Amino acid sequence: MSATLLVMSLLLSASAPVEEPRELDAALQALSEGDFEAALSHVDKGLQRTREEASEARLHLVRGEVYAALRQYTQMEAAFAQALESDPDVRLDPERVQPTVVTLFESLRERLRGELVIDVEPAGADLRLDGQPLGQSPWRGPVPIGTHTLDVGSGVTTLDVTVRPGRVEQVRVVLPPTSLEAPSPSGLAFGAQVRAALGLAPLSGVGLEAGGRLAGRYLYGELNATAGRRFGASARLGVQAPELVGPVTLFLSLDGYALAKPGLFGAGVSAGASLPLSSRLALFAELSGRWLPSDSDYETTHLLGVSGLRFTLSR
Repeated sequence: MSATLLVMSLLLSASAPVEEPRELDAALQALSEGDFEAALSHVDKGLQRTREEASEARLHLVRGEVYAALRQYTQMEAAFAQALESDPDVRLDPERVQPTVVTLFESLRERLRGELVIDVEPAGADLRLDGQPLGQSPWRGPVPIGTHTLDVGSGVTTLDVTVRPGRVEQVRVVLPPTSLEAPSPSGLAFGAQVRAALGLAPLSGVGLEAGGRLAGRYLYGELNATAGRRFGASARLGVQAPELVGPVTLFLSLDGYALAKPGLFGAGVSAGASLPLSSRLALFAELSGRWLPSDSDYETTHLLGVSGLRFTLSR
């Protein structure tokens, strides 16, 4: 008797996944023929027989299409919301469904939110969601529904996270010890840089600069030696906004200048942006305004375009 029951159970489990596609196809056929009552009946039967979330989502989509055809938009939106709850990545077929219905469905997807909770051990790792910076772990906040790419640390760990409407998705990541960068004791980063300056104002000339940089997350200072029409030095104190626009960091500084033969002392302001090429190498460009006392061959006001490479010695 037990053997007979076992065989029957295996036969039923093998045939069950076939029922949902049959009901889905039947519902789509009835929908195409305008038999909305039959289409809804097949949807209900399919939902009773399936246990797969992707199948449930497709059936709810058909229900929403039926209500859209009947112009019952409240029921349509409720059915589409159920589809997105079952599978937040499900989509309507634009070749079969009217564009206005597709637009309403996608508009609903954009409005729905879920909550993402990210816990990383050790804490303080930089987080990116779909390439956009979130901040540092631990992190909690609302995000659009769907499957997202989460980057933890500097390219250390990448994983896919599916967020469902109205639900909390918790992610816990333990970073391997070998992947962690040892921070400097003071939390500051030392760097070296090479800069090329091209004059944009008359007689401001062309020059080269090289020097060192000491930077925290938001503040930095620089000392550079300059070579060009005259030798000299520059000092800078500035602020920066890390990864304000994607990976780009924006910065602004107050500058001091000293030129030799005869000695000229002046000040300036610089603003620019840097783009990381690797974990330690960055390309930067800036616009620099400088004010110096004039002499026989050097004007008071100078505007220069500056670009260069920066190598970070410590993190």
